[in-house]
Amino acid sequence: MAKTILAIDPGTRHWGVSVFRGTEIMICMVRNLSAKDSTRNRVKETRRVFTAMIRNYAPDILVIEKPFSFWTAQSEYLNAIIREIKHLARKEKVQIFDYSPKTVKMSVCNDGNANKEAMAHAICLSYPDLKIYLNQNRKYKDKYWGHMFDSIGLGICCLMQITDNV
Repeated sequence: MAKTILAIDPGTRHWGVSVFRGTEIMICMVRNLSAKDSTRNRVKETRRVFTAMIRNYAPDILVIEKPFSFWTAQSEYLNAIIREIKHLARKEKVQIFDYSPKTVKMSVCNDGNANKEAMAHAICLSYPDLKIYLNQNRKYKDKYWGHMFDSIGLGICCLMQITDNV
């Protein structure tokens, strides 16, 4: 039976989210977070959103992007969000994989320094229905949908690893 993979590219305002059943993408989207200000509010919303994802998609595996190390106010929020997601996944006995952006880029593009556009184009070779997201005219839309493509890349990276280990 094919495993269900929930792949999340976490952010403080937007999450890229993809759900795979085997190699098939069941859903891919950008999930917008509304909580602002305090770490506490963001963690509370993370708990609510992620718990709903667990309930709706019943994943066997969570794959999440390791954050870049940078010193900003957002890194505190992002690290709190990631800790909460992993805590909830462990509580539900969901297997956790986390990958650096460089590892994902290497898996998808054979280039650890590939940019978001190259990643999206490489993903569309395997999933041509996603090409519609490549035709965005505004830079913010490229960045917005980039979160979704990053989550798909995470799922592909995980699929490659678990397939290699079978």
